This record gives sequence, structure tokens and C-alpha cells, in this order.
Amino acid sequence: MWAAIAAVVAVYLLVQVLDPERLSVEVASVRRAPLRVTVEEQGQTRVRDRYTVAAPITGRLLRTDAKEGLSVASGDVLATMAPPPEDPRVAATVKAELDAAEARLHEADVMLAEAVTSEAQARREAERRRELHRRGAISIETREKFDQEAQSAHARLDSARASLSAAQADVERARSRMLGIEVTGQQLHVEEVRAPVSGTVLRVYEESERVVPAGTPLFEIGESRSLELVIDLLTEDAVPVKSGDTILVTGWGGPQILEGRVRYVEPQAFTKISTLGVEEQRVNVIGDLPDPPASLGAAYRIDAAIVTWSGEDVLSIPTSAIFRRDGAWRTFAVEDGKAQLRAIEVGHRGKERAELTSGLAEGEIVILYPSDLVEDGVRVRSVPSGDE
Repeated sequence: MWAAIAAVVAVYLLVQVLDPERLSVEVASVRRAPLRVTVEEQGQTRVRDRYTVAAPITGRLLRTDAKEGLSVASGDVLATMAPPPEDPRVAATVKAELDAAEARLHEADVMLAEAVTSEAQARREAERRRELHRRGAISIETREKFDQEAQSAHARLDSARASLSAAQADVERARSRMLGIEVTGQQLHVEEVRAPVSGTVLRVYEESERVVPAGTPLFEIGESRSLELVIDLLTEDAVPVKSGDTILVTGWGGPQILEGRVRYVEPQAFTKISTLGVEEQRVNVIGDLPDPPASLGAAYRIDAAIVTWSGEDVLSIPTSAIFRRDGAWRTFAVEDGKAQLRAIEVGHRGKERAELTSGLAEGEIVILYPSDLVEDGVRVRSVPSGDE
């Protein structure tokens, strides 16, 4: 074994001595193979359907036992709320207002009873006067006078009914203000905050007891197994991305490559400062991730490769072998031990290889990473690439 290695080294040194003018270059071949064009960027997972549960009333939120990660069913009680407590002076004022409203209600009830009696009496008097007028016993003026009194009594009855309704509303309003006042240590009313859907509690905004206004977020609930991908791309990279493109997910912590699909690209871009302090215009690409692993949760970082184009049998060249010169794509091919400058046309470009549409044939050898020493016609010594 050592003798064979020594022989190879001796041959290499002999070639260097006999032909020192040849330039050693790394080479690869033009070949047909599957080609995939991707846009790569980091992203994260998030729950697709999220629900924010807010305080239904302004009141005192009692301490909750719900914790993040708790599984809940639709209708489960997450927390309880009581109306805000009143201080003694306010409580006394509210109690006095309730007593006054109840007194006005009693007065309105009595006035309504009196108005009913008066209206019935006035109606009977008017009917008797109409009968007397038909007999000619009284004048028409007298009959009209009693008709007018009956109409006035009916109007007073309507007014008494309206006054009773207003008094009842005043009592209800005063009683509603009493809901936050403790009586013998017990709350008169407690409001339950329930889960709107079945899922997992993702976030608890308020754990301790305190007074909160109506509409304050209390919990966030979502279906943790319904994950989506959020990948923010540079706007120029997002242009070729379309709905239905495959997303290959790596770097999430597991060994396998997860496969998702682009659902849509958000229509509105945003400005983001890069780590180098440069302003960038970026846009979020939203993708679906069906059947995610149980160990993958919300807000996990992932590496995403969005496949914007792919082909199964594509004539391709390594991207490290092509360069721009005089406004066109060029490469150095190796012919008879010499570098030959070739003009080529390139189609789709992937990360490691690019589609070759003209300029070279399958099997031809090209120089990788050509340095300034490589020129048209220079003699070269080919060293196969490790990827070949």
C-alpha cells in the first residue's frame, strides 16, 4: 500500500518537473441531471387559526388556573369576572339612588292606577252625555265638553304608563350599579369567560387578579397541530414565488426534511433593518405544513427552501464554472489540455448548477473557479472535483 502511494507521488513530481508550465485547475463535467431552483431563507412556524379571548365586561378578573399549554374544549370556563368593586361612599350613593328609584316607581304605579280610574269615569260620563244629546236633553256644546274631558283623561293615562316605564328603567339602572357591591361577602353576579373553540391555550395575558376594562385580551387559543410557515424574503426573491410551490423545511431540530406548500405571498411588503444595518424591503411568504411532527411547536425557527422551478433531465453546468464577460455568460472548457473560452447561454440557475441551453455538449469538461491565471489557450492540468 505504501509502495503504491509512493509511486503515485513520484509520478506527480515527475510530471511537475517535466512540464512545469501547466496550470493545475479543478474541473467538472457538463451532464444531465435533476435541477431545482430554490429561494432559501429562515422562517418560523405559527398557529394558523388563533383566537384572542377578551374581557366581556369591565370588572375584576379573578385569578385563573388556566396555564399556557392547557388543552381546552369549546365552552370550557377559562376565568371568571366580577363587576368592579365600589368604595363605601359610592356604595351608599348607589343604594340611595336605588331607594329613590323604587320610590318613584311606587309613585308612578299609584298615579297609573288613578289615571286608569279617571279615564274610565270620564269615558262613562262622555257616553251618557252622548245619549242625552241624542234625546235632545242637552246641547251639543255640553256633549263636546265631556268628550274633550274623556280624551284628556286618556292622554293622562298614556302619560302615567310612560312614567311607570321610565321609573322601572331607573330601578333597573340603579340595581345594575349594585352588582359590584359585596353583600355579606358574596358577589351578586359573576361573569364566566369561556373558550370559543377547542384547542390549546397558547398565551395567558393576565394571570393575577385585577380590574380590567372591557375588551382587554385575556387568553390566546389555537389549534397547535394546525401549523403554518412564515418566511420573510427580499421582495426581489419573492417575485418568482407562487401559490402551490413546494417548501422544503430543514433546521427545525429533527433529521427529516419536512415538505410544505406556499399558500400565498402577502401583498404588502415591509422595511426591515438587516444585521449589517441596511434597510431591506421584505415580504412574508405564508405556507401550509400538513401533518407536522409532534415535537414541532409554534414560533419554532426553521430553514426553508422554496422550490420555484425544477426539472428531472436538465443539461447543466456547475455555477462555479460560469461568469459574466462582455455582457454575456462565459466558461472555460478543457480541450487537448488547454483552456478554451466559450460563450454559453444559461437558463434556470440553482444553488450549485445552472441550466445550459447552448454553447456546450454533454460530457464536456469545464474549469471550476477560474482564476486570473486562466486565459484562453493556456495549458492546464485537470484535477477532478470531489463532487464528480
